[in-house]
Amino acid sequence: MKARKVEGLDPLAPLEPNAARIVQTRLDELRDLAELALAPDAEQAQHDARIAAKRLRYVLEIVGFCVGEPAEPARRAAKKLQSVLGDLHDCDLMLPRVEHIPSLAGALRKRRERFFRAFVELWQAEASKGTWATLERAL
Repeated sequence: MKARKVEGLDPLAPLEPNAARIVQTRLDELRDLAELALAPDAEQAQHDARIAAKRLRYVLEIVGFCVGEPAEPARRAAKKLQSVLGDLHDCDLMLPRVEHIPSLAGALRKRRERFFRAFVELWQAEASKGTWATLERAL
C-alpha cells in the first residue's frame, strides 16, 4: 500500500507545523483504513491498516515531542494495533498453506477470529478513550 501524500509541507517552515501535517495525514489514513478493516473478511484492508498503524507509530516516535503529551498514548495504541493486525495477517498468510489439513486449518481459523476480535476491541477502546481525537486536537 502506497502512503498518502502529505500536502502542504514547507521545507522552510519550522518543524512543528510540518510535523502536524504529517501526523494528521497518517492519522487520517489509519482511521479510514481501520473503518474498512472492521469487516471480518476484509483481509487487504486489515493488512493496509497495519501498515498505516506502523506509519503513524513511527512518525510519532520521531516527531511526537512536537505534538506533546497526546503523542505517547497514540504511539502506544498504534503499536498495539500494528501488533494485533500483524498476527491477524500471519494467519491469513498461513491459512491457504494448511487448508489440506483440516484440524490445523480449523485451529488457525479460530486463532484468526481471536485476533480479529482483539483488533475490533482495541480499535473501539481507543476510540472510546478518545486517543485519536485527543491526538488530532493537539495538532
